[in-house]
Amino acid sequence: MPDITMPKMGFDMQEGTIVRWLKKPGDIVRRGEPIAEIETDKVTIEIEAFESGVLTEIVVQEGQSAPVNAVIARLNGGNGSQAPAPVAAAPTVSTSAEASPLPASLPETPAPPADVGDIRASPLARRLAREYGIDLRQVRGSGPAGRIVKEDIEAYLSARGGAPASTPVSAPPPAPTPVSAPPPTSAAVSAPSPAPTPVSAPSPAPVAVSVPPPVPAPVGVAQPAASTVVPLSNMRKTISRRMIQSWQQFPHIFVSIEVDMGAALTLRAQANAGRPREDQISVNDMVVKACAIALLAFPNLNASYSDEGITLHPTVNIAIAVALESGLMAPVVVNCQDRSLGSIARETKRLVALAREGKITPDLLQGGTFTVSNLGMYGIPEFTSIITPPQAASLAVGAIRRTPAFKDDSDEVVAKHLMILTLSADHRVTDGAEVARFLNEVKRLLEQPLALLVG
Repeated sequence: MPDITMPKMGFDMQEGTIVRWLKKPGDIVRRGEPIAEIETDKVTIEIEAFESGVLTEIVVQEGQSAPVNAVIARLNGGNGSQAPAPVAAAPTVSTSAEASPLPASLPETPAPPADVGDIRASPLARRLAREYGIDLRQVRGSGPAGRIVKEDIEAYLSARGGAPASTPVSAPPPAPTPVSAPPPTSAAVSAPSPAPTPVSAPSPAPVAVSVPPPVPAPVGVAQPAASTVVPLSNMRKTISRRMIQSWQQFPHIFVSIEVDMGAALTLRAQANAGRPREDQISVNDMVVKACAIALLAFPNLNASYSDEGITLHPTVNIAIAVALESGLMAPVVVNCQDRSLGSIARETKRLVALAREGKITPDLLQGGTFTVSNLGMYGIPEFTSIITPPQAASLAVGAIRRTPAFKDDSDEVVAKHLMILTLSADHRVTDGAEVARFLNEVKRLLEQPLALLVG
């Protein structure tokens, strides 16, 4: 019986997590057909079957992890004939009225139809859809190319009133109603008074019935909601491990510079006029190109430190930080020193789209020699980034702000489009003065952006 094992997708991959099975026991599997979604420490990617046959057993369930080369499922062989299915895999439906109950392990919430596999949706969105029985065909995606993301599922649940809510506090029981004393009977009131005699008693007054004061109802005290522990994904574990390694072992130095982006924005507008959106140049593309040119002049910042010495890399491979639902990913634009500004723009768009669609492969995440991280689109004016091992530097790009500033050396105040760049560098490899010269070269290239077209 052929085994399907956890593939090794990357040099440092140790284990993978099953995000979703695309096949179920009893399904026919053809060689090269996607069979499952696997989450590694870098990506979530579909794996293909290496042989044809019938899926007879799923060994590692969705949400569970397994080391590289461990058996995750089994086929009955390559002849495509149906093998006896496990008892729990495909329960027989009885036609009698006394059909056997479904196994307790089956989910109580109905799963979405099987034909939604071609719909663009993130792994987290698919997981939420399964948990709440949502048909993904009914959800409008807001991600790239209409991809369904977590926020779309939450909006759908909110619209249909099915979002999980906190348990309401039970209303306090009503306070006991006070019992009124009975009024005197009409006979007692209308009866004539007896003839006055020494021993006759006056008409009895109504007797007040003593009623205890109402007991105040206990006030329901809202209990604090229980904390939720979200298990760490393989990607988040890797980010944690590498950032701790970098922060503890790399002596960081941070240097910032302010850049006037007026000329760069003008050139960008002229270059993008009449071009389709997929070919347009972004500010980040211009920063990447400027860094690629400057790194050729400052090779120490395109290097890696080791106990044997400083390794100077022959090519400039710039990693572009991309924020995803599951964490941070940095696909690499290779050979930036030889690429035109347009080539960098097209390759960056391709890599970002693959990353956000969950289709990027591990080889596209390896080999970076320098990182550019941009939070300008979030309105962040300035920040610092942590160096990604084994690189020697990382550039943090802030938002462009229209700011009043002095014109050249005069007292005239004009509006300028200013942007702050902050370089984090490994102090074992370089020093503050070299970092400052590098940033000034990047500043020169961005403030005289025609150099980006001929550089």
